[in-house]
Amino acid sequence: ALLRRLIQGRLSESAGPLTTGYDAAIRAFDFARAADDIYAAMPPDSRAWLDRFVAGINTYAAAQQRDDLPHEMRLLAVDWVPWTPQDSIAIGRLGGADINWLTQLALLRIENDDLRARVFRRVVTVARGNPPTHDDGPGRVAGLGDLETVTQFAELTRLLGKSGSNSMVVAPSRSASNAALIASDPHLGFIIPNVWIVAGLRSPSYTMAGMMAAGTPTFGFGRNMDLAWGGTNLRARTSDLVAVGDLPPEQFTDHDHDIGVRFWFDTSTTTRSSPHGPVMSDLDALPDTGAAFAIRWVGHTVSDEVTALLGAMRARTFDEFRDAMQTFALPSQTFLVADTQGAIGSVTATKVPARPPGAPLRLLVDPTTSDADWQDFYWGTDLPYVKNPKSGFLASANNRPSADESLPFGGFFSQAERFSRIAALLAADESLSLDALKAMQLDAVSPLSLQLVDDLRPRLTAWSPRNRAERQAVALLLAWDGAYAADSTAALVFESFLTELLPATYRALDREPEFAIYQALGLGRAMLREDIAGLTDGQWPAVLGPALAKAGTTAAAGRTWGDVHTLRVQHFLGNLPLIGGRYRIASLPVSGSRETILKTSHALSAEPHRSSFGAQSRHVSDLADPDENYFVLLGGQDGWINSENFADQVPLWHTGDYVRVPLTPAAVAATFPHVTVLQPTP
Repeated sequence: ALLRRLIQGRLSESAGPLTTGYDAAIRAFDFARAADDIYAAMPPDSRAWLDRFVAGINTYAAAQQRDDLPHEMRLLAVDWVPWTPQDSIAIGRLGGADINWLTQLALLRIENDDLRARVFRRVVTVARGNPPTHDDGPGRVAGLGDLETVTQFAELTRLLGKSGSNSMVVAPSRSASNAALIASDPHLGFIIPNVWIVAGLRSPSYTMAGMMAAGTPTFGFGRNMDLAWGGTNLRARTSDLVAVGDLPPEQFTDHDHDIGVRFWFDTSTTTRSSPHGPVMSDLDALPDTGAAFAIRWVGHTVSDEVTALLGAMRARTFDEFRDAMQTFALPSQTFLVADTQGAIGSVTATKVPARPPGAPLRLLVDPTTSDADWQDFYWGTDLPYVKNPKSGFLASANNRPSADESLPFGGFFSQAERFSRIAALLAADESLSLDALKAMQLDAVSPLSLQLVDDLRPRLTAWSPRNRAERQAVALLLAWDGAYAADSTAALVFESFLTELLPATYRALDREPEFAIYQALGLGRAMLREDIAGLTDGQWPAVLGPALAKAGTTAAAGRTWGDVHTLRVQHFLGNLPLIGGRYRIASLPVSGSRETILKTSHALSAEPHRSSFGAQSRHVSDLADPDENYFVLLGGQDGWINSENFADQVPLWHTGDYVRVPLTPAAVAATFPHVTVLQPTP
């Protein structure tokens, strides 16, 4: 119910005047725009499945008395109205927000043309593995105005969308059980209730164990009797930012919205749409800014993820799974698949405009180019896939999935730090077990941070410490294994060192504006490795001096990474002022960092801080045995606050334990003796 209110741009009806900007942005964008058309285009069997799912929700809700409604609905003044199939579809669209918007908007906000062009080339080189072959096309157009509201919109969709994740599959040839193995852990915001529900399902057509997103009728990942899959966000280019500032006024349509505001006066806003999508750059309704850009998004067109995932749920082989993905568009995914016949593979699942071969990655696209590109689409079955690689394993971590870009589909891929670490661990073990995969999901080593220490090793070795604390800091840095373990002092010393090293480097190079940009994009360490090479011998003391002084102070204090890097386990209402403390469950010292396999993302800081995003659920399966499936999520099965199962899996998540979810009837009966019988109605 709360997600539906968000998708409809009605947050202010609960939260008051502080969220009217979000509501305006969401209404302008309209996540549910294609929901009616998607529902109408579904095959009858898929529509019947969705209808029955919706009927179940409404049957349960209708039995609740007003006084029995969940606490959140009463606190936030949310009245229940019957659920619809379109509501489930719209939730899927919210998860399909294009993660590339964040990078594009950050770059567009750079006012200096030369700086923007230089940063663009460097970001593309890191994200895609090679420099762009073309310039970035239209730059920061005149009259772009204040992008604060649209940037908040993009940030909101990032937190709620699938913008991270790890997944790995192992072939029988490298498995201790002589059958394929799989492990997956999606990355989302650390909030409770968790977006996922662990579920098992048996019917004449389907037998599944996996995770379902609340409000949606299919499994996002898991396994059936014959096949298992997991996925990571592909970061495909499912949208264009189209420069529409030069279009004549008659090509725009105004849309008036009345916004209810709790605790304040109701308000209204007007948004505009263009032939190329909703105009997002003038959301602040500044009359003299002009229309700078619109977002043209695949999510406003028809695709059928319900049918695709129903096909996956009954697929028996890798090839059948790939065929099922023919109608899947959002969220764009790299699916890793393993079957009981021994096949493993990688499947691209998305829908992107049919841009011509070699089309460059641009920040803004002119209307003519966009119109030409959007005449047709590439689907996942048109794009590269992998089956039974010689290595005997596959991994995905939002990295560039293929060197083949003859059909340009990729956007700003994640740097390959997590991927390279997973691949190295898999390659090092010739006989992998489920326990080995479980251990990998808790791995907190940062290869990039360790490489940075190695780059600096000659300078650190040659440094003359000015006191005992600096000597201790240098020793810890040189001996560090790169692991952001909660009990590691060296990890905290490195992070303290980095907080001074980064800004000092760009001050010395007289390139301070770049520091903030790279930090905002999560690329600070990657860019630093290249940029410290530009320092002269005379500049190094001014860079290393402050960094080692700060690291020395941290070393002398004797604190560990877990002392400052914590995860606040809380209901989402825990962020509220004044009363938020009532909804907080625990504050846990956690391992991991920005791009470790155990991702617990954070800003650059050596002071106490909280991780708010990362690996919040896990799955592993051994396809040798249909009962060897293990799941855990940060939180619990029951979203009802204060229930026994609201947060009972938190200790399991923290210690790396799992809940076993078998598939055979005998094992299910033995594992889960409590039974509730539901009888279908005619």
